Amino acid sequence: MKKVALYLIALVLLSGCGNKSEPPKVDEHGHEAEAAKTDGHEEEGHSEIGVTLSDEAKAIAGIETTVVRMESFQPILQVPGTVSSTDRGKAVVTPPVAGRVISISARLGDAVRQGQTLATIESPELSQAWSAIADATRIRDAAKSDVEQARSEVRLSQAKLSAAKASLTRQRQLAQAGAFSQAPVQQAQSELNDAQSELLSIQKEQASHAEQVRRLENLYRDGIVSKSELEAARLELQQDQIKLDRAKVKIEAAKATYEREKNIAARGLLNAKELQSAEAEVKSSELELERARIRVRAAESSLANANRAISNAQAVYRANSGSGGASVGRVSLVAPISGVITHLDVTRGQAVDRTQVLLEVENLRSVWVTANIPESEIEKVRKGATATLNVASLPGREFEAIIQVVGTRVDPKTRSIPVQCLVTETNGLLKPEMFAKVFIGVGQPTQRLVIPKSALVMEGGKTFVFAKHGEAFEKHEVVLGEQDGNRVVVLSGIEEGETIASKGAFILASEQKKSELKGHEH
Repeated sequence: MKKVALYLIALVLLSGCGNKSEPPKVDEHGHEAEAAKTDGHEEEGHSEIGVTLSDEAKAIAGIETTVVRMESFQPILQVPGTVSSTDRGKAVVTPPVAGRVISISARLGDAVRQGQTLATIESPELSQAWSAIADATRIRDAAKSDVEQARSEVRLSQAKLSAAKASLTRQRQLAQAGAFSQAPVQQAQSELNDAQSELLSIQKEQASHAEQVRRLENLYRDGIVSKSELEAARLELQQDQIKLDRAKVKIEAAKATYEREKNIAARGLLNAKELQSAEAEVKSSELELERARIRVRAAESSLANANRAISNAQAVYRANSGSGGASVGRVSLVAPISGVITHLDVTRGQAVDRTQVLLEVENLRSVWVTANIPESEIEKVRKGATATLNVASLPGREFEAIIQVVGTRVDPKTRSIPVQCLVTETNGLLKPEMFAKVFIGVGQPTQRLVIPKSALVMEGGKTFVFAKHGEAFEKHEVVLGEQDGNRVVVLSGIEEGETIASKGAFILASEQKKSELKGHEH
C-alpha cells in the first residue's frame, strides 16, 4: 500500500508538471478532444483503448511485464493438514533402574545433542549389580589359580612318568644283557628318584605358594585380608626356597651315590623282583597323571562357570545402567536424540522408577504433515508425489514435502482419507498441531497456457489482465482454469506470445477507473 501511495503522489506531480503552454482543444459540444496532439505524440495519461504510463511512472508503480507462454503444468489439489512429530523426531527418557535423582543438568526448552547427560540417578539396585560383578571376578581369579595349579600337577606327573619309564627301560636292557645288579645300585637309584620327586614336589608347592602370595597381595590392596596373613604367606614362600636348595643338594649327592654303586655292580643281573618294581612304578605314575588331568578338567569347568557368572552379572549391570554411562551405583540419563527438551517432570532428590517418563526431547528438523484428502480425490494421489504447504504463522513461506503414506480408511465424519507427507529441513519452524494448507500435485504434467496469479484483477465478479499493446495496457477479461501455487491456467481471453502486466495490475486498474471518471465529468 505504501508503494501504491507513493505512485499516486508521483503521478499527481507528473500531471502537474505537464505541458501547459497550449490549452486542450474543445469540440463544438464543449468536451476536450481526446486525440489532441501538441508535438506529434499522444499525451501521457489514459486513452479509450488502454492505460499509458511513462517509464518513470512505471518504475514508481512497480509495473513488471511477462510474455504469456505454454508451460508444463500439473493440477494442484489443496487440502487441510496438521503438523506432527515423526517417530525419529520425538523421544522420551525413562530411568533404566529405580533410584533417586541426585542431579539435573538440563532445563525445559534447552537444546541438547544426542548422548548429552541430562540427569544422574543413584540406585541401590545398580550397586548390588556392581557387587555381583566384583564377587564373580574374585571367584574367577581363584578358579584361574586352581587351573594353573592343576596343570602344574599334570606337568609334574608327566615328568615322574617319564622318569619311571626310563628306569624301566634301563632295567630291561640290563636284564637282556644278563647283568646282575646288586641291591645298593637299586637303592641308590630309588634314592635319586625320590630326591628328584621331592624336588618336583617342592617346586610345585613353591609355585602354589607364589600364586597364593599374589592373590593375597591383591586382596590386601582391596582391604580384604590383613598384612599379617600376607607376611605369613611370604614367609612360607621363603621357606620353600630353602627346601628347594636342600633338595638340589640331596639330588647331587644321590646322583654321586648312584654312579658309584652302578660302577661297583657293573657285572650284576637284574632279577625279576626289581623289574616288577619298575613296572609297578610306571603304572602308578600313569594313574597319578590321569588323576591330575581329571583335576585340570574340573578346574577348567569351574573357570568357565566363573566366566559365565561374570558375563551374566555384567549383562544385569548393563541392563540397569541403560545407554548412559554408569559408575558403581550411579547411572547417567542421556538424550536419545538431538533436539529441544519439551517436557521435564523431575526434580532433584525425587524417587523414580523404570516406567516413569522424566523428559521428552523433540527434533523438529523433519516433521509429518497429515493431509485429509476427500475420498472422491484419493485416486489422484500417489505415494512419492511432491507437495508444498504453508502455515498461517509463516505468511509467504512454503515448505516442500513428499507423500510417504496414503491411508486406506475413510474417516466416517469428514469422508476424507489421511495422507502423510514428510517435510525435511524445516529448521524447527513447523510445530506439532499447527494447521497447514497442503498443495498436492495430481495427474500428469501437461503443456498449458499459464500466467502468474499476480497479473489478475477482480472486478464485478469477473477476472481481467492488462495486456500491453504498443505503449498502452489494455484490460482483457479472461476465463481461468486450474491453478497451482503461483500460476493459473488461462482458457480464453489472452493468447500465447502476448505481453501482460505481471505486477502492478492493481495500479493500472486504478488508473483506468480514474480515466473513466474524467470521461464522465466531461
